[in-house]
Amino acid sequence: MHRPPSRPLGKVVALAAALALTTGLGVGTADAASAAQAAPATHAAPAAAAQPAAATGAKPDAKAVCPPAAKGAVTCFALRRTDVAKAAGLSPAAAPAGFGPADLLSAYNLPADGGAGTTVAIVDAYDDPNAESDLALYRTQFGLPACTTANGCFKKVDQTGGTNYPTPNAGWAGEISLDLDMVSAVAPRAHIILVEATTANFDDLGAAVDEAVALGAGYVSNSYGSGYDSTPGSGEDPSELTAMDPYYNHPGVAVVASSGDSSYGVSYPAASQYVTSVGGTSLVRDGSSRGWSESVWSNSYGGPGSGCSLYEPKPAFQTDSGCAKRTLTDVSAVADPATGVTVYDSYQDTGWQVYGGTSVSAPLITGVYAAAGTPAAGTYPNAYPYAKPAALNDVTQGSTSTCTPSYLCTAGTGYDGPTGLGTPNGLSAFSSGPHGIVSGKVTDGTGPVPGAKVSVGSTSVTTAADGSYSLSVLPGTYTVSASAFGYADSSVDGVVVADGATVAEDFTLAAVARVAVTGKVTDGSGQGWPLYATITVDGMPGGPVYTNPKTGAYTVQLPVNKTYQLHTTAAYPGYQTTDTAVPVGVSAVTQPIAVKVNATSCTAAGYRLGHVGPYQTFDGSTAPDGWTVTNNTASGGWEFDDPDHRGNRTTGDGGFAIIDSDYLGTGKSQDTYLTAPVADLSAIAAPELDFATYYKPYGNSSATVEVSVDNGATWSAIWSQTTAQVDGTTVRLPLPQAANKAQVQVRFHYTGTWAYFWEVDNVLLGAQTCDPVPGGLVIGQVTDANTKAALAGVTVSETAAPTVGGTSAATADPALKGAFYWFFSPTTGSVALSAAKAHYVSGTATAAVAAGKVVEADFALKAGRLTVTPTSVAKTVAWGGSATQTVTVKNTGTAPATLNVGEQPGGFVMQNVPAAPTQIVPANVTMGSALQAAKKLAAARATPAAAAPTAGDSWQPVANFPTLIQDNIAEFAGGKLYSGFGYDGSNDSSSLYAYDPAAGSWSALAAASDTRESPAHGFINGKLYVVGGWAASGDPDPKLEIYDPAANQWSTGPAAPAPYAGSGSAVIGSKLYVVGGCTTSCGTTDVYSFDAASGAWTKLAAYPETTAWLSCANAQSKLVCAGGTSATTASNSTYVYDPAAGTWTKAANAPAAFWASASAGANGQLLVSGGVVGGGLTNQSWSYDPATDAWTTLPNSNVSAYRFAGALGFYTVGGGQGSLTPPLATTQVLPGYTGGPTTDVPWLSESAGTLTLAPGASGTFTVTVNAGDPSISQPGAYTASLGLTSDTPYTLSAIPVTMTVKPPTTWGKITGTVTCTDASGASVPLAGATVQIDTWATHYTLHTDINGGYALWLDYRNNPLTVIAAKDGYQPQVQTVKIKRGATSTVSFVLLKD
Repeated sequence: MHRPPSRPLGKVVALAAALALTTGLGVGTADAASAAQAAPATHAAPAAAAQPAAATGAKPDAKAVCPPAAKGAVTCFALRRTDVAKAAGLSPAAAPAGFGPADLLSAYNLPADGGAGTTVAIVDAYDDPNAESDLALYRTQFGLPACTTANGCFKKVDQTGGTNYPTPNAGWAGEISLDLDMVSAVAPRAHIILVEATTANFDDLGAAVDEAVALGAGYVSNSYGSGYDSTPGSGEDPSELTAMDPYYNHPGVAVVASSGDSSYGVSYPAASQYVTSVGGTSLVRDGSSRGWSESVWSNSYGGPGSGCSLYEPKPAFQTDSGCAKRTLTDVSAVADPATGVTVYDSYQDTGWQVYGGTSVSAPLITGVYAAAGTPAAGTYPNAYPYAKPAALNDVTQGSTSTCTPSYLCTAGTGYDGPTGLGTPNGLSAFSSGPHGIVSGKVTDGTGPVPGAKVSVGSTSVTTAADGSYSLSVLPGTYTVSASAFGYADSSVDGVVVADGATVAEDFTLAAVARVAVTGKVTDGSGQGWPLYATITVDGMPGGPVYTNPKTGAYTVQLPVNKTYQLHTTAAYPGYQTTDTAVPVGVSAVTQPIAVKVNATSCTAAGYRLGHVGPYQTFDGSTAPDGWTVTNNTASGGWEFDDPDHRGNRTTGDGGFAIIDSDYLGTGKSQDTYLTAPVADLSAIAAPELDFATYYKPYGNSSATVEVSVDNGATWSAIWSQTTAQVDGTTVRLPLPQAANKAQVQVRFHYTGTWAYFWEVDNVLLGAQTCDPVPGGLVIGQVTDANTKAALAGVTVSETAAPTVGGTSAATADPALKGAFYWFFSPTTGSVALSAAKAHYVSGTATAAVAAGKVVEADFALKAGRLTVTPTSVAKTVAWGGSATQTVTVKNTGTAPATLNVGEQPGGFVMQNVPAAPTQIVPANVTMGSALQAAKKLAAARATPAAAAPTAGDSWQPVANFPTLIQDNIAEFAGGKLYSGFGYDGSNDSSSLYAYDPAAGSWSALAAASDTRESPAHGFINGKLYVVGGWAASGDPDPKLEIYDPAANQWSTGPAAPAPYAGSGSAVIGSKLYVVGGCTTSCGTTDVYSFDAASGAWTKLAAYPETTAWLSCANAQSKLVCAGGTSATTASNSTYVYDPAAGTWTKAANAPAAFWASASAGANGQLLVSGGVVGGGLTNQSWSYDPATDAWTTLPNSNVSAYRFAGALGFYTVGGGQGSLTPPLATTQVLPGYTGGPTTDVPWLSESAGTLTLAPGASGTFTVTVNAGDPSISQPGAYTASLGLTSDTPYTLSAIPVTMTVKPPTTWGKITGTVTCTDASGASVPLAGATVQIDTWATHYTLHTDINGGYALWLDYRNNPLTVIAAKDGYQPQVQTVKIKRGATSTVSFVLLKD
């Protein structure tokens, strides 16, 4: 039988048309057609009409320009269209895509010259270096008056009002351009202050808002907010009232905030009672009298945030009844990217763009406020629209979600969440009317009372941290009252407020007595055990009250003579939050609280899902007993054997029922019923129908579920789908009509003509139950027996059933001194427990587990703990002499401990000299293969003028790498620096070179088989292992190649199971670790190790973040990784992997988010330099010490680069400069970082390499330094270190060792500088010049350092010395000198240019 393709051409064409119609893009779409009717925008030259959706032909899409908000930080709410053609510069022939100023003024009935005499502030994070120039181009394009620094209209400042601008950031630069352009569009005569916060943290942005107001702004736009979802409180924090609200509390200033782009849910600062919260719409030109129509923005790009704040008090001007707190939003404006606005942004972008998101609507509303005039002193402008709701365009269509009450996410007549009161219709709703001010302070006689509620009639406000308040009201006579938790209310009657007057009313509140409310919190769903929980009370200051985790007991002190709501949240997941009303009189109150599990999800420990009523899983290949299939056509219907092998796409598993119209063939129609047998639900008071389903629609197909309560005589539809696809989900439908009925049936009805398919599984007709399981809770605390500190990360489990257990975690409960663990045990009686954590002796205990009870078992885990003295060794020895030092080791811990001592090589330490200044250089950075990027950009490639060199000498240059190079490797081993592979600006490389520090030169070694960009690498037992990295094809190379320096040959090893490029890598022992990386896109949590001893690859615990281009190193025998980036977001996180425990631990954050840095492990630390910071290339350098869990700033490098290699030393080699710029050949070193993984130091020895000590015992070993070793060729200070590792959980710092060798009595020193004279006559040092010293016996070749200096000790009996100084491009010079024993002879050269 002939089968048509599963996706027929007709379907593809129809689906494409449907996509165009739903996205508002493409030829012939409704939005495109309406956009074509737009009136021409005003600009510098005649042009075609502005269109909001000028697509490139690419798939319609928009993406967020800022990364997701981290904890304590925000994201911007700008969405940039990625399918719209970009263009740079003025566009005189045709207006750029998107709505321009003329469109916005027309849509919102605004004057063309708004904003005169006002100052608007834009507050954003990070710097946009091109802000002023991009703004100038936008305003020129649309014929708006110039706004520049020179004419006093524009000002850019940092968050302190200065010009020390923060790090540039490409994403936030797009946000800044959007904000500046939107304010300009609707308030072109306003002055603008751009205030750039140092970071996206709340405190920095809040400080920037305060600075904006201090600089005289009367209007402040904030197009950012916290991350959130539909979960109440997800975007808020209880501390916002006191910690954050003061930043946004500026009476007389219009402070405006975007509500967010993630649809229904609440973000901060939009939730603040002091700001105007702005939602978003889709704006379309039409034939109405207004000329425009709007609906709620809601599509695949997102929708406006809205909802009910969990913490902010409800402003008096809000009167909606479904939310007792602050409701979002207040007003709205266009935000849909599909009907987006024109923006010009050239910082790391191409210029004209189309933007959407509530980052559009917030600055638009800010500009409308500015055009409406100066807010009245002491008033809050977010109240103005509520006084004149008729002066707005009421948006009545559309929704972003389903919610209760529905108006919080669905538009309707009057107020609703997504659009507030509506969109601007002129300026009236945004200006103040007659009013007066009531202000004052609330104290308790000794200090301010923050958070007190002050009411003037029906209008109220809460006091600031200093107890102050200010409230704008209509003229009239009022009762003014003040109330606060724990205080008696106070009020004043007959307060007269005249228009324009300010009335002062201060309150001194008296504290009231409190009584104890006590009780126990228990499980209320059948287990009955005590619950560990937190209890909060509205308005009660301080943190929550914790119950006793063993007994559930609690005590809370509450003021007398009032009824309170106690909000109880169980510490264990799966329980509902419980609100309990407690009337409090003058006597103590006992209030038990029972908390129920969430029976719908039934995920609480000790419970399992059950059901009453028939339940069908369709695990057979035919219709189950009692189920019938009725086909009303001859083309087939419901089947149970998955004839086209679709697989179970519902939330179920195993067998399922399916009607597969696509499989049944072209031109065939189906009308088929799947009917369940009659069910007796007479004993069920609240029945429901639950079923798992997947529905893929096409054309005229439909899926309907019907119910009958009269044995099939009559049917009613209870669920229906036509054109909307339903991905795998479980549908739960209440059936109140079937309550206590005895003849209930359901059926599944499908119709379609050669459509797709519908799957159904796990049908329950009855009621779901959540049933208790026999067993009890085991809880306890875990501490470190040595430090007595809480010990998190301990696995406590049943000895006989190790999978039953829990993990200890830190808690904020002040009553708990240890880390808390808990788990449900299904075993009753005496249960043996084990507590385990790497490097600790496992603890044991026995718990008497009882059904429905809580039993406690605490652990104090023992471990060895070593102290080592002295902490450093420094000896001065004669030439050829030696010295010793005794090192004492003591075990102060509670278990035996073993110390391992290993040598880490060092060298000469140069003097400290000034570092280069910090740089962040703009560059066109990329994450993928450099070769593939170069192919795409070949036509645009250019070589710019050399960047101005940085001035600094801490980093010292050595001989340049033989070629330009980036994406290379670097390793220091056997006294040599190895580097190779990578991309040279034209081609990928398989070459390998070695740099000999003694000779000061590079030499070519055997080339590998494969070219690679950014492979993982490391030396193991004297051999170099290289794996992964992009091949010339652009795919990562799985081949493992191994280089043997002794033979100068390559061989191959086992291929990587999952190859990546741009990974972090490091060697610990015999294992090469590979962390994160890229394939065709960047970011993974994969971690692998290759064991050179066994030849096996192993997948390890996942990295805690999706990452690539991170820096990793062996630091104190731990794998330390930091920085990196996902496909969109750079990271400042640091994580430490313990190979023994197989776990990652979060460590201190790095000073900045960085990626693609050069890195190395040295001196027991992770060292990083350069990379991408804030979208630009930096020369900053840092080190992380796991012993102190702290980052330290290192001297700035002399190059700003990324995607380059670092090695022990601390060397860096090469460096990328961006996809349009050739890489570097620069090689440099930051001396002093030579302590690498354990290896032999010839002049250093120890009497013992291992010591094992019992608790309380001490031991010693002897350290010997020997200047008679053949490796000692010059006098001076030789450095090394003793790496100390142990089997304890505590890190040990390496012992630095310095041997200062005195010169022989017959030796003298020759030193000097090599310089030249520049055009101004100044002396300039020549770094890297060759200085050859010839004697009658031998000769020496030296290279000058960054200061042009050189030095050498040698026997004076070599006299006379012939000294030759030479450098390419200069005339060599020769001098003859005799040195003196024990003295320094200086011979300097001034070379002349050829």
